[in-house]
Amino acid sequence: MNRLKQCILAGLISCFLAVPCLSLADDVTLVKGDGQGALALQTHGESELLQAVRAKDYEKALQIVNGQIAEHPDDADAYDRRSTIYSLLGRNDEALADCDKAISLEPGTAFHYFNRGAIYEQRKEYPLAVNDYTKALALSQKGDPLQGLMYFNRARAYTAIESYDKALDDVKQGEKLAPAFPQNYILESLIYDKKGDKKMADLSRRIGVMYEFMHRGDYFLAGSVAEEAGLYDQALALLNEAVKRHPDDSRVYSERGLVYAQTGQDELAIADLTKALALKETAMDYNNRGECYRHLKRFDLAKKDYDQSVRLATDDSDKLAVYDSLGQLAMDQGDYPRAVQYLTQALAVKPYEDGYKLRSQVWRKLGDTKKADQDEAAAQEMEQRQLLGS
Repeated sequence: MNRLKQCILAGLISCFLAVPCLSLADDVTLVKGDGQGALALQTHGESELLQAVRAKDYEKALQIVNGQIAEHPDDADAYDRRSTIYSLLGRNDEALADCDKAISLEPGTAFHYFNRGAIYEQRKEYPLAVNDYTKALALSQKGDPLQGLMYFNRARAYTAIESYDKALDDVKQGEKLAPAFPQNYILESLIYDKKGDKKMADLSRRIGVMYEFMHRGDYFLAGSVAEEAGLYDQALALLNEAVKRHPDDSRVYSERGLVYAQTGQDELAIADLTKALALKETAMDYNNRGECYRHLKRFDLAKKDYDQSVRLATDDSDKLAVYDSLGQLAMDQGDYPRAVQYLTQALAVKPYEDGYKLRSQVWRKLGDTKKADQDEAAAQEMEQRQLLGS
């Protein structure tokens, strides 16, 4: 398909790198601290303490947990809870002291080391954080809801000290344990970026954003990101849910139609794009339906849709897409002079590598090797620029 879509990832990635407040289990909640470490707070249901933390009333939370310690001075979990509150208040020395107390009371409990590791990470003492996360993983039991987060936190600490291979191994382990945890993939993207693998960084980033949208209940945007990432099975599952939830939204049929077209299911794509057009006419839906008709060699119907797309096209992306489509239709029909005309119109909107390659093929069909060579050279120059990131 020749659809040139707006990127919906802009402005979202940086906010996903900060760990939000979310529930991991009935008695464990993840809270956001001021530094890089993800802190966990052990509570029991909707307790008064948890309500105070969610309201960011940390002084009240501290009063509550101080009362718990006064009643039960040997309760290691209470010291863990207070260490988290101290950390949220920026009182990290007192937080560490409480972590040490919890470990002295229960030296064989994984959570205490995880908690202290998070405090060390907040203080940017990353080697100490790695040591405690490693101890926590060694002590944790299979099925522990925090085990995935232990790998995630250790990966962040490894990233901070530029141990990227170890960080990547931990992220992969975390993804196995919590495959729908968005922050794993955003961190993985950062690691790949640090390693210079831009392609994998982009894919991981998109997967993370996809899961974030899914958790927010926006199956349309989640499906759109999955489609952009080439994850077509996931995209269809998400968009099927979007159709159920929003049966009168033209966008969900448009997007699902695009996925069907990308996977060679042209008849299903035509049905969805026809539904989308019945709800709202757009240049790109006509163009994409025309592409499906062209693949099926129903050239008359393709031309009608492209003409409708030209009529509705207002921005450069739409114009480039439809002129490119008209050029390919003319090539399929053996009308090479008209193909040159349309591809030249597309390249006038914006030079693009595939446009030069296609027009080069047409020039060769017309016997003009000089112009064909010029277009091939232009395509190669654009490819080199992309590889160099310029």
